[in-house]
Amino acid sequence: MRRIAFINEKGGSCKTTLAVNTAAWLAQHRDARVLLCDLDTQGHAGKSLGVDVRGLKPTIADLLCDPAVQVNDVVRGTPVEGLDLLASNKEMARFPVEVAALPDRDRLLRGKLSDLAGYDYVIFDAPPSMGLVTTNIMLAADEIVIPVAMTYFALDGCAEIIETVQGVRERFDHQALQVSMVVPTLYRKTALADEILAKLREQFPAEICRTVLGYNVQIDEAQSYGQTIWEYAPTSKGALTLEAIARELLSRGSTVAASAKAATASNQ
Repeated sequence: MRRIAFINEKGGSCKTTLAVNTAAWLAQHRDARVLLCDLDTQGHAGKSLGVDVRGLKPTIADLLCDPAVQVNDVVRGTPVEGLDLLASNKEMARFPVEVAALPDRDRLLRGKLSDLAGYDYVIFDAPPSMGLVTTNIMLAADEIVIPVAMTYFALDGCAEIIETVQGVRERFDHQALQVSMVVPTLYRKTALADEILAKLREQFPAEICRTVLGYNVQIDEAQSYGQTIWEYAPTSKGALTLEAIARELLSRGSTVAASAKAATASNQ
């Protein structure tokens, strides 16, 4: 079971777009069983799948805050066959406050998913911030995908996230955690975007995704209808781009697994 988190501390990086559409592609085109975990108070992952998350109960907040709630109590199906959802909404805001005094507060998500079975992939959509929620996600995941919008502060933000991943690995002895891919997003043909892209390729030669996600109206339209790109416009340029990104992430599985195994062995 691969556990992949899409993380960026800045909003508007296409994190949810990539998480949702990658999860849907794996379910639809690889016949995989996929669990999508939304941990953002905005609940956009669920909304992108046509799920009305407003006032929804129970949610992933209940799973994390109530010891009596188990993962199967919260999992719900989606319109995409093979893709299940742990939904989120504004209730997620209570999580850091309610668990602040718990000694295992950083590992609550990992613990709740420890007995998870029947899935080939678990995909995490993280909130646009670094804090207790994101730490929980990093400890529950084995791989990190970092979407990086082609903006002025993109390089600094990407470097900071990689430093955070390294810090989590060392502090919590989670040596299996790897950055599997850095995905350039929201690309437009400008001198600044080309300069940022070139620096990303220079600084992260092994992690950088070969496919760049540009601005695409049909991807935005699909989300506004509560659909994935595969339902709304499966042959569009946006669909072809997202498929290429998903395929590359899929192909990196063996490399990531080997790196994690080597890291774990060297720590023993």
